[in-house]
Formats: sequence, C-alpha cells, structure tokens
Amino acid sequence: MPQLISKYKLYLYLFFFIFLTSIFNFQFLENYKNKFSLKSISIHGLSNSEKKDIEIELNKLKNINIFQLSEDQVSEKLTRFNFLENIHVSKIIPSSIKINVSRTSIIGKTIINGQKFYIGKNGNFINNNLLFEQNDVAAVYGDFKIEDFINLIKTLRDYEIETENIKSYYYYKNKRWDLLFSNSHTLMLPSKNEEESLKIYKKLLNNNYLINKKTIDLRIPNQIILKNNNE
Repeated sequence: MPQLISKYKLYLYLFFFIFLTSIFNFQFLENYKNKFSLKSISIHGLSNSEKKDIEIELNKLKNINIFQLSEDQVSEKLTRFNFLENIHVSKIIPSSIKINVSRTSIIGKTIINGQKFYIGKNGNFINNNLLFEQNDVAAVYGDFKIEDFINLIKTLRDYEIETENIKSYYYYKNKRWDLLFSNSHTLMLPSKNEEESLKIYKKLLNNNYLINKKTIDLRIPNQIILKNNNE
C-alpha cells in the first residue's frame, strides 16, 4: 500500500511539473512574440506630407514578427508609390524598422487618357495625385515611350544643353522630337543620328548663329535650315 501512495505522489508531482512548465513556456512564447513584433516604422528622406499615405500603408505590417518580415514584404507595400527610388530597409531589433528612401527627380509632365502624369527619372509615369508639390517642368506631347524620353534627356545633358530652358517636347510617330525652348527657338531633330544633330546645334549656339532665329531644322542629313523670327 505505501508503494501505491508513493507512485500516486510521483504522478501528481509529475503532472504539476508538466502543467507549471507548460504555463511558463506559454508565457515565455507570448513575451517573445510581443517583444519581437513590429511596433515602430520610421521613414527618412521624404517630406511629412509625402510620408503620410506611405505610413498608413506600412502600418498594415505592424505586429508581424520582425524576424519573419522580409524586405520584399516592405517593398511590396511601397510599389504603388512609384515616385520613390533608392529604397533601403533596416531592421532595428527588437521591434522597429528604418526605411531610407528618396523621391525621384521629375523631368517632365504629360497627359495620358485625359489624366495628368509626371515623368520620373526612375522610369515611371507618376499620378499627379501622389505628389503634393507641384513641379514646374516641361510638358511632353505625343505617344512616346518613357525610356525614349529619358534617353533624350540624358543625351541633351551629355551635350550640355540646358533642359531647364526647354518648355515643351513634341514626339512624332516617325520617332523624332521637336524641342521648344523658353527663348521661342524650336529645334527639330531627326529620327536617326540625334547625337550628330545636337553637336551641330551646340556649335550654332556657341557661335551666335541662332540670334533672331525661330526654327532650327536638322531633320535632313547634311542640311541646316534656319528660319528667322519674322518668317
């Protein structure tokens, strides 16, 4: 009989041990879960107005375990804010993430299906509603591909042609551009050998051949057609 009582006590002690250990483990896991849940998100590189909607979107990630949160999950939340570039996400243990980001340069504006869009240097058409600061940039007309316009801007700057002095760009179906400058010059570029034409334009400009000229037509190879203001 004493042996039975001894076994009973042993089982009872074992039961309480397992029970108490389970409670301890449960509390430990809960504390672990809470301690490493995402609670704070900081964004650096943008104005407060630009950060507002982004913070609302990123707050959906809160309470996710920071070790399970991937940079791709954060980037996915940022995809609709396509005026962003140079995104870098850092985890700060135990419960924060820091996002360094910059706003892309705006290099033009255009109309698509009746709606205004800005053209970002990052290669995106950016909805007017996403930007809080109005950008005084050149208007771009025509059915153009954004990469063609970005390449044109790069080429102009390579030849030290000040794009800040260009009011409008016109793209034509034969894949060529007209550029209207703030001094009322219109530069008509060819569909091919664009770089060679820009070299010619730069020479004419530097040698003061364009004073009182309205149109500089370089569409035809080996020909320069200049029109005066009164023509």
